[in-house]
Amino acid sequence: FYGWFILAVSFFVVFVSIGTRNGIGVFVVPMIDDFGWSRTSISLSIAIGYLVNGISQPFVGSLYDRFGGRRVITVSLLVMGLSTMLLSQTNSIWFLILVYGFVVSVSMGGVSFVTVHSLLAKWFFRKRGIVLSISTAGASTGSIFLIPFAAYLILLSNWRTTWFVLGAMILFLALPLAWLMIRDDPGQLGEVPDGDSDGG
Repeated sequence: FYGWFILAVSFFVVFVSIGTRNGIGVFVVPMIDDFGWSRTSISLSIAIGYLVNGISQPFVGSLYDRFGGRRVITVSLLVMGLSTMLLSQTNSIWFLILVYGFVVSVSMGGVSFVTVHSLLAKWFFRKRGIVLSISTAGASTGSIFLIPFAAYLILLSNWRTTWFVLGAMILFLALPLAWLMIRDDPGQLGEVPDGDSDGG
């Protein structure tokens, strides 16, 4: 049943995107050291990002209804990957607020549970509970692995290189996988939800 591939891709997309976005905390100290910013100013940019992400969710949901999960998720991954790489060029707090607080945070909405769970709900009926819980686990799993990974890269190189690498992971791993594998509903492949031959 192709729905299991949809679940695997969804898990990885959430793993990489949410794991990357939640890694902002490990960048605070090295960026403060480089620019002399206050913790208040950099915390403000993070807070704006979470606010913008929340406000953008209904808009993202309407885009999903109009264009489908494959388009919304892949375009969002493209924008998020490029903007995360662009964070490596941060040179002012206003640049960080613009790129992280707005561009990254809005694009994050397109690869959030709003779109991923809506997509999976079309592929699974009876098994929806376990499937949605597995995809949700991708977020916490991504944070568990990618936050220490980002911290290690910062120690190994610097925060600019680390932003670039995280963005590249989204752009060159998650994006191609989503574009090649995601289908909006089972009917596109002649299947039915849960892989049941009778659709029940």
